[in-house]
Amino acid sequence: MLPNMDYDFDTIVPRRGTDCEKWDRPIEEGVLPLWVADMDFRAAPAIVEALRRRVDAGVFGYALPPASWHESLVRWLSHRHGWIADPGSILDATGVVPALAATVRAFCGTGDKVIVQSPAYNCFYAVVRDQGFEVVENRLCRIPAPEGAEGDFSYEMDYEDLERKAADPKTKLLILSNPHNPVGRAWRPDELRLAGEICRRHGVFVASDEIHADLQMPGSHHIPFASLGNDFAQTSATFWSASKAFNLAGFQTAAVICANDGTRERIRRALRVHRTGDLNAFGFVAAKTAWDECEGWLDALRTYLHGNYSTLREFLRARLPRLHVATLEATYLAWVDTSPLGLPSAELAGRLEHTAKVKFAPGALYGEAGDTSFLRINLASPRAMLLEALERTAGFLKGTTACM
Repeated sequence: MLPNMDYDFDTIVPRRGTDCEKWDRPIEEGVLPLWVADMDFRAAPAIVEALRRRVDAGVFGYALPPASWHESLVRWLSHRHGWIADPGSILDATGVVPALAATVRAFCGTGDKVIVQSPAYNCFYAVVRDQGFEVVENRLCRIPAPEGAEGDFSYEMDYEDLERKAADPKTKLLILSNPHNPVGRAWRPDELRLAGEICRRHGVFVASDEIHADLQMPGSHHIPFASLGNDFAQTSATFWSASKAFNLAGFQTAAVICANDGTRERIRRALRVHRTGDLNAFGFVAAKTAWDECEGWLDALRTYLHGNYSTLREFLRARLPRLHVATLEATYLAWVDTSPLGLPSAELAGRLEHTAKVKFAPGALYGEAGDTSFLRINLASPRAMLLEALERTAGFLKGTTACM
């Protein structure tokens, strides 16, 4: 891995007109999009160079991922997170969401249920409901920010409610967001262990989405669910990708790590049904390079993202003191409470997009947990862009009765 170097996260990369979902999905000209979870930074130089070498080969037929890409992931998990995984326990997938969908299919039948801890990433609901199964919400509990924390509030799991819902014989699966999107929690070992023990008691399989695992804020640490012990590894699957931390989402490349041979085969068969286990020829090149050579870039990125979070907090305190932000332990997604404005999140987000020309994700996307008066703000942009979006927001709110 390369030593830490100076990396440029301040240059604004023009993305409009590049067939980019974040900037080119029907969106008005001039709108700054801080909504969908990808970054506005160029990929690490080593990744760009590895892809350039692959392009120079000039032949782009069917790809056969080398065993070394699994070995790179295993080294990364051990080095960064202290988790010793078996390369033979890894399945390839075209993304975390397709892999989650396959896992839901592998475990659920007619009338079965899946627990989602809301507010939660909107695709969790889709991979359950779109396949005809039922979502059961285990709502997170809002709590004051821990002493010394940087944010204004935080969340914890409701274990009593989780126990009740896991006890239902129709409940087959818990989708765990670890770290949690959108509330920014990096779950502690005791929290994960308690949730895991509840699920084990009731035969509920844990699907742990750890796509944001490498995006920890200072003082936070990622705990892979399966690293808690063999009992937890045997009753779970972990979903991993370099896509969030290294801005590689367009390569549609992910891994499912499942220690139990029988369960892994069930997931493999479900992936095969819809042919979602074949990797993009560029994706595994990019991911392997990220894990082998780009640790320094990632550490510099995390420092920059924390600076953006601090910038947001300072701006809210000085200019929009009625708004409050959750403590951010992981991810680059700030969860902002806009309830003092008195507008539902979808209406507020729509007005900001069309009038202030800034696009945030409305809290209503993330479940029916009563969290409709929130905005999710993507912090992974050059600081000047973030500040411009915040200035537009403050200017809009100053001129509307919503903030009075």
